[in-house]
Amino acid sequence: MAATIKDVAKLANVAISTASRVINNSGYVSDETRARVEQAVKELDYTPNSIARSLKQKSTYSLGLVVTDIGNPFFSEVAQAVERAAREQGYSVLLVNTDGKAEQERDGVDLLVAKQVDGIIWYSPINSKLAEELSQRKSGPVIVTITGRREPIGTHTIHINDEIGAFEAVNHLIRLGHTRIGYIAEPEGPEYPQERLHGYLRSLQEAKLPVDRSLIVRGDYQQGGGRKAIKEILKNRPLPTAIFAANDLMAVEAIQYAREIGLEVPQDLAVVGFDDIMLAGLRGIDLTTVAQPKYEMGQEATKLLISTLKKEKASRYITLLPSLVIRRSCGYRLKGSAVSW
Repeated sequence: MAATIKDVAKLANVAISTASRVINNSGYVSDETRARVEQAVKELDYTPNSIARSLKQKSTYSLGLVVTDIGNPFFSEVAQAVERAAREQGYSVLLVNTDGKAEQERDGVDLLVAKQVDGIIWYSPINSKLAEELSQRKSGPVIVTITGRREPIGTHTIHINDEIGAFEAVNHLIRLGHTRIGYIAEPEGPEYPQERLHGYLRSLQEAKLPVDRSLIVRGDYQQGGGRKAIKEILKNRPLPTAIFAANDLMAVEAIQYAREIGLEVPQDLAVVGFDDIMLAGLRGIDLTTVAQPKYEMGQEATKLLISTLKKEKASRYITLLPSLVIRRSCGYRLKGSAVSW
């Protein structure tokens, strides 16, 4: 039979409550006593009963993480930050991948609620009403959303200012002399933030450049979406001289397709993405992109959630700013001279 905390206490010659304080790292215990209990745990190969602890403390010490596409390295980096921050506080993380589908999102969140997670970190909810509903339940999980939307959603909101990131990206292309800039846009629909599109349009408008709607093609953030969109954009005449994409995966696919049909990047077509995934910096890609503070997003969301579980209940709304990372794909040489067009 598996060893119990009573067995540990008996072997260490301490009270059960003292063994519990050592195992849960709570309350004062002398160094000598702690050493005896830890030795007993080791000898008995004792594993704490997490179910019993959950029932006693009314906490499962587990968090949910909801993302739209774990195959995208961007979400892998966010997930890593969440897991590390949670582990430091003694929490485990259950992952739900929605593939950008509302029904799959609802099913995944229902599963997390059934598992009685203490809280959910939710990246860009498709069903924002569900996130609001859960956060308002008295016995529901704490909800922390990470979103490009401006309005608060859930218990806490980490707002990423996508609009200013997109504005700076397109503005950089304009400063390099581009006047005909295509956009592989975010998916259409009220469930998707449109802030990156707003930034693209505002940049053109402030530069007094015409908005050509035929140069705006919706992507889907998924593999293959960028390739499909760039094919449509490059049917236009005259050709655009630059492309801005709503995420890096679509931007990389745009670079690959452009090269396949004989266009040089950046000499014939400059390309800028959004996210700054690890792939963006690889030699041969060298993608200029808008870097999201991925690690900070995951860490901050986890800290907000766990602090709420510790009864710090005030709702928070935090805005994080992205930054432009300039590489070779936009026509800007690292030594500072722009490519002549």
